[in-house]
Amino acid sequence: MALIECPECGKKISEKANACPNCGNPMKRSKSEPKIEVKGQKEGCFLQTLNVGCMIIFAIIGLIILMVIFG
Repeated sequence: MALIECPECGKKISEKANACPNCGNPMKRSKSEPKIEVKGQKEGCFLQTLNVGCMIIFAIIGLIILMVIFG
Protein backbone atom coordinates (compact mmCIF):
# COMPACT_ATOMS: atom_id res chain seq x y z
CA MET A 1 0.00 0.00 0.00
CA ALA A 2 1.54 3.24 -1.13
CA LEU A 3 1.07 6.69 0.35
CA ILE A 4 0.06 9.57 -1.87
CA GLU A 5 -0.27 13.27 -1.21
CA CYS A 6 -3.72 14.77 -0.79
CA PRO A 7 -4.13 17.41 -3.51
CA GLU A 8 -6.13 19.61 -1.12
CA CYS A 9 -4.13 19.68 2.15
CA GLY A 10 -0.85 18.00 1.16
CA LYS A 11 -0.93 15.32 3.89
CA LYS A 12 0.22 11.78 3.08
CA ILE A 13 -2.68 9.32 2.87
CA SER A 14 -3.26 5.77 1.66
CA GLU A 15 -3.77 5.39 -2.06
CA LYS A 16 -6.82 3.25 -1.25
CA ALA A 17 -8.55 5.94 0.83
CA ASN A 18 -11.87 7.18 -0.51
CA ALA A 19 -11.35 10.57 1.12
CA CYS A 20 -8.58 12.36 2.98
CA PRO A 21 -8.97 11.69 6.72
CA ASN A 22 -7.45 15.11 7.45
CA CYS A 23 -9.52 17.45 5.26
CA GLY A 24 -12.25 15.15 3.88
CA ASN A 25 -11.34 15.81 0.26
CA PRO A 26 -12.79 12.97 -1.88
CA MET A 27 -10.09 11.09 -3.78
CA LYS A 28 -10.61 10.31 -7.44
CA ARG A 29 -10.07 6.70 -8.46
CA SER A 30 -7.99 5.92 -11.52
CA LYS A 31 -9.93 4.53 -14.47
CA SER A 32 -7.76 1.40 -14.52
CA GLU A 33 -9.29 0.09 -11.28
CA PRO A 34 -12.14 -2.35 -11.90
CA LYS A 35 -15.53 -1.32 -10.63
CA ILE A 36 -17.26 -3.81 -8.37
CA GLU A 37 -20.88 -4.32 -9.28
CA VAL A 38 -23.26 -5.95 -6.86
CA LYS A 39 -26.43 -7.53 -8.11
CA GLY A 40 -29.54 -6.03 -6.65
CA GLN A 41 -31.72 -8.03 -4.29
CA LYS A 42 -34.61 -8.19 -6.78
CA GLU A 43 -32.46 -9.56 -9.61
CA GLY A 44 -30.84 -12.19 -7.40
CA CYS A 45 -34.21 -13.21 -5.95
CA PHE A 46 -35.73 -13.53 -9.43
CA LEU A 47 -32.89 -15.73 -10.68
CA GLN A 48 -33.08 -17.95 -7.60
CA THR A 49 -36.85 -18.37 -8.05
CA LEU A 50 -36.34 -19.18 -11.73
CA ASN A 51 -33.73 -21.84 -10.90
CA VAL A 52 -35.96 -23.47 -8.28
CA GLY A 53 -38.88 -23.47 -10.72
CA CYS A 54 -36.76 -25.16 -13.39
CA MET A 55 -35.59 -27.82 -10.94
CA ILE A 56 -39.20 -28.59 -9.95
CA ILE A 57 -40.27 -28.88 -13.59
CA PHE A 58 -37.35 -31.21 -14.39
CA ALA A 59 -38.15 -33.35 -11.32
CA ILE A 60 -41.79 -33.70 -12.41
CA ILE A 61 -40.75 -34.60 -15.97
CA GLY A 62 -38.29 -37.17 -14.57
CA LEU A 63 -41.00 -38.74 -12.40
CA ILE A 64 -43.39 -38.93 -15.36
CA ILE A 65 -40.72 -40.64 -17.48
CA LEU A 66 -39.99 -43.13 -14.67
CA MET A 67 -43.69 -43.89 -14.28
CA VAL A 68 -44.04 -44.51 -18.02
CA ILE A 69 -40.97 -46.78 -18.14
CA PHE A 70 -41.62 -48.76 -14.95
CA GLY A 71 -45.35 -48.19 -14.51
